[in-house]
Amino acid sequence: MSDNETYLFELDDDLSEKDWNGPKRTICSRCERPELVCLCSHLPLSPIHLDHTSIVIFQHPNEIKRPLGTVQLLSKCLDSSSLTVIRARQFPRKYYSDIYTNPNTYLLFPNTNAVLLDDIINESDHYTIIALDGTWNEAMGIYHRHNELQELKTCYVKIDQKSEFVIRTQPTKETTSTLETIAYALRCTEKDKPTLFDDIIRPLKRMVELQLNLGAVVHEAKLSLIETGQTRRQYSKKHERWLMTLQH
Repeated sequence: MSDNETYLFELDDDLSEKDWNGPKRTICSRCERPELVCLCSHLPLSPIHLDHTSIVIFQHPNEIKRPLGTVQLLSKCLDSSSLTVIRARQFPRKYYSDIYTNPNTYLLFPNTNAVLLDDIINESDHYTIIALDGTWNEAMGIYHRHNELQELKTCYVKIDQKSEFVIRTQPTKETTSTLETIAYALRCTEKDKPTLFDDIIRPLKRMVELQLNLGAVVHEAKLSLIETGQTRRQYSKKHERWLMTLQH
């Protein structure tokens, strides 16, 4: 895999919403964001239905505490028949056998057996794409606790631009948010929807822009901070080697 090929995850530090002074904030009923940072003007006019793909996200429970997580935003872009978000710590086969036994189910996950998604797509088929959502440690924990996940076919997607989600720390410059990598995956499976990628990325870009305007700061990738000596935290050589594997 080349440097511009990467995978999905919400990968790092928690980030709280900016604290607005004054009375309790009014929440928009559609985007579920405070009205000051409403994203409705940048969302699709109506949730998008996918013709060839079902997206299933196994989400760590801690994500509910992260108001800037991107899966909630993704749920405003795709309709409920196309996107299923399951928030739990366990995802056993007995509850989700239809997902695990589907021969066209693929897990977006960085292991040595992962294949390029674009190389396996047959446009006449329907695919189920599973994503793990949480910090990297949370996502890895979900993966290693489930033999069912480890037995699935895995895939990766080509990334041709840096992550827009600069208000959360990513492990490397090549890793992206859950929403972004799902958008790249759908660019492979939903080729008859040429605007789909931009329709999904647009509200994320706006959310980040609003947060930066309100005082959020751009986060550098963890590996870059380590390599340039800009972090006081000590990381083991093993951890550094692991971060470097995410670039390939």
